[in-house]
Amino acid sequence: MYLIFKLKRALAGLLVVAAGIAGVLAASYLQSAQNVASKQREAQIPIIMYHSLLKDPGLQGKYVISPEVLENDMKYLKEKGYTAVNVQDLLDFVDGKKELPEKPIILSFDDGYYNNYYYAYPLAKQYNMKIVIAPIGSCTDKFSATTDEHIPYSHITWDEIKEMMASGLVEFQNHTYDLHTNKQGKVGVKKMAGETDEAYQKRLAGDIVKMQQRMKENTGYEPSCFVYPFGAKSEKTAELIKEMGFRCTFTCESKVNTISRNPESLYELGRFLRTGKKSSAEFFGEILD
Repeated sequence: MYLIFKLKRALAGLLVVAAGIAGVLAASYLQSAQNVASKQREAQIPIIMYHSLLKDPGLQGKYVISPEVLENDMKYLKEKGYTAVNVQDLLDFVDGKKELPEKPIILSFDDGYYNNYYYAYPLAKQYNMKIVIAPIGSCTDKFSATTDEHIPYSHITWDEIKEMMASGLVEFQNHTYDLHTNKQGKVGVKKMAGETDEAYQKRLAGDIVKMQQRMKENTGYEPSCFVYPFGAKSEKTAELIKEMGFRCTFTCESKVNTISRNPESLYELGRFLRTGKKSSAEFFGEILD
């Protein structure tokens, strides 16, 4: 009888241990499943497209807003729990190197105006928010060779680009060297009427590669993303740009982007043009809600 009692106690003990092990294994499996799910998740990325920042209301318009609008945007996004990320963050996510924050957003600036350095850069530091600037290479070369720093029309210099890059808050991408034009039959990187495929490929590659080289020569960095001037492109443009080694492209299509672990999800990303017509709450309310 005593032996049976001991056996029952031993069996009960084993059951307790087994239950404990099962619980640990179940918890471990659940955590593993959560980790796998986390690594496989998709991220919704809105990208905002800014251009020039000027205080004079008489100079403001579709592509020119007040610095106050940008500051209000940053305040609003902070209050709503959004984190500004850049292209490298997207690449790291796709490559499985790190996760994105819960509410990621990209604040992009086209053309590389000096007022981005004068107004946007200090605000980025003040609110600790990353921004992405896509300068026009020929304009940066032109103003790097002068001391002309006029807020309404000057463009950033290579020294200013290097200073902003060193902050860790400002990333630079390719917006062509000298194809940011909309005249005489030329519209950004779009193929011209009557232009042969061979001539088009040569013109496109010559300009875009030159911008890559100028960035490398002046900053030691090569952009990973191509930003379409005016959002204009032809049937073969996207594939040609991909063949040049770019891992990401920004368009002007108004849409929120879904980024997955698939590298293809980084191409043809849409952006929302920020004009000064709406408050931050109105503008972002239509995009984020």
